[in-house]
Formats: sequence, C-alpha cells, structure tokens
Amino acid sequence: MMISIKKLLEAVKGAKSGVWLLLIAACVGALMLPSASQSKAGMTEEEQRYSATLSRIAGAGEVRLSIAYPQASSSFGSGARRPVGAVIVAQGAASVAVRLELLRAAEALLGLSAQEVEVFAMEASP
Repeated sequence: MMISIKKLLEAVKGAKSGVWLLLIAACVGALMLPSASQSKAGMTEEEQRYSATLSRIAGAGEVRLSIAYPQASSSFGSGARRPVGAVIVAQGAASVAVRLELLRAAEALLGLSAQEVEVFAMEASP
C-alpha cells in the first residue's frame, strides 16, 4: 500500500499537534522496515537454518524450506508454535531417493507427518 506524498502533506497540514506527525512517521517507517526475523529472500531465520541442514543431504543441492503455521497460533509448552505443514523445494528432488531423504529429515526436524510435508524439484537456473 503506497501513501502518496501529497496526501501525507495534506494530513500534516491538518494536524493539530506534532503527536499526529510523529505517529504517521512511525507507521510509515514501520511499514518500510523488513521484519527482523525475515531475510531478503523472504525466509525466516528458522527456515534458513533448516534449509541449510537439508541442503547437506547427499544429492539435495540448494534447498528452500517454507514452514506453515496455523493462523490462530496455539501454544504448546513454552509458547512455541507447532507447524502444520512444510514445502521443500530442492535442486536434487527430481531423484526419488533424495526426495524421500528430504521428507524423512523434515519429519524429524519439524515433528510433522509425511502427509504434512511436500517436496518439489527446483526449477533449473538459466
């Protein structure tokens, strides 16, 4: 969502105090900053860590993992959220053996069943 500079200036002119200006600036700044737990590639630190582990499997090559969590997070134990699914995209996933190894590793790492994990072959780079 883009806020035009013209609309922002109109809002500032109509503001009765500097509090509104400060509030608007804080909101715009917050929208522009990336999430602290997200990288430039759009992966969380957890997904990056698991992707690095999965990429160490023989034949897997580059691996990208995306973890799905429930919308209304339920708490388990110390407040940790349990994932409800995962998608793995790997260079070597065209091989059935590699695909099965990635699936088994994701089950162990994430505590998911085989039905909750999907593994796909990564598109070849041009």
